[in-house]
Amino acid sequence: MPNRLKELLQQARRGKGADLRNNEPAIVWDFFFQNGNLRRVGQLFLEYVQSQGARLVSKAVLAAPARAAKPYEIALSFAGEDRSFVDGVARQLQKMGVNVFYDHFETVTLLGKDLAAHFAGVYGKEASYCAMFISKDYARKAWPQFERQHAQARALTVKREYILPLRLDDSEVPGLAGTIGYIDVRSMPPATVAEILFRKIRG
Repeated sequence: MPNRLKELLQQARRGKGADLRNNEPAIVWDFFFQNGNLRRVGQLFLEYVQSQGARLVSKAVLAAPARAAKPYEIALSFAGEDRSFVDGVARQLQKMGVNVFYDHFETVTLLGKDLAAHFAGVYGKEASYCAMFISKDYARKAWPQFERQHAQARALTVKREYILPLRLDDSEVPGLAGTIGYIDVRSMPPATVAEILFRKIRG
């Protein structure tokens, strides 16, 4: 069961509802479909709504969420001091149906793990893209630099852009070539940054 679905079920047990259709389209799709084919539960649902007088159209209203070759479509790399901004980006991406690695979405998964080994796997192997939120704190702190090193090692092995630099200030990051295209996001709201990343990773 996906971690996000487990989280929603735990919230439901506490009496907190969730609008899956609008906020969690990827979960809805995975529940009703498998490999693009309607599951048995989906067939039963269609039979029920038809019995209630609903009229079905020939084309689906919602397109299927993109299927990533990697466990995560994008991993977010940032300094803790910039969390308030990055959190807004992560939550907007999640609402858009993107499978995003953001540590606060993975609290149960990360419990008890060797974080160095786990993060090396995420940033070095398991994400299709890495969004790097560059700031003075990012440039000086150990964990962001650890994530950056594994992201850069991954970038050397792929034949397209992997690191997506997003500038929160003018700090220089060791090892990051100045010729890499970046976006200055310091004047943008998190929702706008999420939309830019969505368009990039979904093409």
